[in-house]
Amino acid sequence: MNVQLPFLFILALAAWFIVRNLRLRWWAVAALVLLGFYLADTSAAPLIDNTTHDGVNIINKTTTK
Repeated sequence: MNVQLPFLFILALAAWFIVRNLRLRWWAVAALVLLGFYLADTSAAPLIDNTTHDGVNIINKTTTK
């Protein structure tokens, strides 16, 4: 019996376990970087980009006087 999982799903699970346990190692950083690259190639990329941009703008507006 073979089970096929998308690589993106496996990387997302790895990222969740890393955040949950808060033990960062070199392979953890590599997995999170790979997850970012794979997410950048999905349909979620524009939403992530816009949300990040808006968050940075909000922070910049609240810290400048």
